[in-house]
Amino acid sequence: MREFREELDVEVKTHGPALYLENIYTHEGSLGHEMIALFNVTFTDTAFAGETRIEFQESDGSSCFAEWFDLEELDLLDGPRLYPNGLKALLAGRPKRES
Repeated sequence: MREFREELDVEVKTHGPALYLENIYTHEGSLGHEMIALFNVTFTDTAFAGETRIEFQESDGSSCFAEWFDLEELDLLDGPRLYPNGLKALLAGRPKRES
């Protein structure tokens, strides 16, 4: 909730319990380990209503974007990739929330 507020200036509500994913990775030659907590969220009010892409700035000033995809469109040979590995399978096993 804090990250959405700080990074995008929007409020979110969480629904249901968190899902957890352990990720062991290599970054710049060093082994790393993280535990990721995933939450099903909804935006309050009309935040991002009708938008399919959100542009934001990284801490170094570079421009980035977040985009909505159907789960079936991700991790295909020439398509967008989810990070970390295993995230798609974890999300696919979670029941969809009705609007």
